[in-house]
Amino acid sequence: MKDDNRLINLLLDIPEENQTIEFKRLAGDRIVRKIIETVVAFANTDGGSIILGIDDPEKTTLKGFDRIYGIEENKETFDEIMRELQRIVPPISHIRPSSLIEVKQIQKTVALLHVPKATVAFHSIDNNVFVRLNKGNKKLTPSEIVKMSYAKGFNKADHELVDVDFDLLNTKHYKTWLSQRRVTGDNIEEILFKTGLARKDSDIVKPTRAAVLLFAEYPTNIMDTKCTVRIMRIKGRLEHYGEVPNMIGTPKTVEGPMLELIQKTHESVLDILRTGIEMHSGFITKYQLPERSVKEAITNAIIHRDYHIKRDIEVKIFEDRVEVMSPGLFAYNITAQNIGHVRSDGYRNDLLVKHMREFPDPPNLDQNEGVKAMRNEMASNGLFPPVYITYPMLEDSVNVVLLNEHRSDEWEKVKGYLLANRYIANVKAREITGVEQRDKMSRLLNKWVRQGLLLRIQPKDGGVKGTKYKLSNAQELPDDK
Repeated sequence: MKDDNRLINLLLDIPEENQTIEFKRLAGDRIVRKIIETVVAFANTDGGSIILGIDDPEKTTLKGFDRIYGIEENKETFDEIMRELQRIVPPISHIRPSSLIEVKQIQKTVALLHVPKATVAFHSIDNNVFVRLNKGNKKLTPSEIVKMSYAKGFNKADHELVDVDFDLLNTKHYKTWLSQRRVTGDNIEEILFKTGLARKDSDIVKPTRAAVLLFAEYPTNIMDTKCTVRIMRIKGRLEHYGEVPNMIGTPKTVEGPMLELIQKTHESVLDILRTGIEMHSGFITKYQLPERSVKEAITNAIIHRDYHIKRDIEVKIFEDRVEVMSPGLFAYNITAQNIGHVRSDGYRNDLLVKHMREFPDPPNLDQNEGVKAMRNEMASNGLFPPVYITYPMLEDSVNVVLLNEHRSDEWEKVKGYLLANRYIANVKAREITGVEQRDKMSRLLNKWVRQGLLLRIQPKDGGVKGTKYKLSNAQELPDDK
């Protein structure tokens, strides 16, 4: 045990439960079962922390140390939780409490249970699989388990065998790859088999989906999936549906083998950005987005998407931003909070990634360089960092938002404060920015929420006065928890 007032104050300062944080007293009906289900749900989503011995801030009127009941409230229940953790299948390694915090002022002990993100398979308890929503858990149906297994990269669609004639893969793209790899032989079936791009299925050699994506001229037309890119230009800042949509022209569909698909999408999107789009005021919008950031967002979407989901990648070009929507969730250890800061433990489409490197001038270096480059390019041009929107706001996709707007002084001051203090209210934001009017500050804060830069935290009574904001990519607890 250790006396850690800083950590206790950090925990007590968290205003609400969310996707990665849950508070639990060791009292009440089915409390052990609820905690184990939350452990499973955290593991199956993005990981998280369960704080045992402190009451939920939204379910109590108590403040400060009065919220702390400690594990002393029911030590038998605490021991039972530790035993029940061993029944999770497959086992979660190192799931003992990462911290036992002694609060000497009140002679109570708080346990902090850190749950890592699952990277290879779903965890279950009593054959039930749970995932985490914003503030609760959801039990998945069998069909949802299959769908999300692909979306999270547990099942690899690029490894799957497809009924496609090898002759359709003997293209110029295949010959370029073959020359670069210096593989000898004339039989495409044998060459793909010995390089892992084909396997036997009941003694019949079939190509993998990765081989079709890499070499076939029209992969979407010869497989039971979608693998094209749809590019849409949208007038204004919001997408309108109905009888008169605000889409400019007809969406453009880009298709082809993977290298060509990446190159053609780069060219099409960059051509639009160089030309600009007419705004509602009649002026032509000028895009300041760095070319490399746009290209990296597109490249990552095409290479790392879920090729099981029968849906195209969508690139939407608005007046104030570019969005790249890619089917599939973050795989392995990557989350919206750590992307670009840690290296991935693996790849959803590892067969694709391996063989993309073997082409001349590959679009990805496989060095975890893409997101870092995007962020650095946006920063060096005075723009906001890329925003990542994903589960639970999006069920099975990742949306990368590149804002076509320079960072303001007000934003820099608010961001700096949030990096040091985690939460900010309107009154503090006005104090540090020099914005005098409450309504003006509210408009700025709400704008940053709409853009995905901030998250709004409203008090349980729904009042405006107690509303706080935090960075959308911020972790509630530091890494050394």
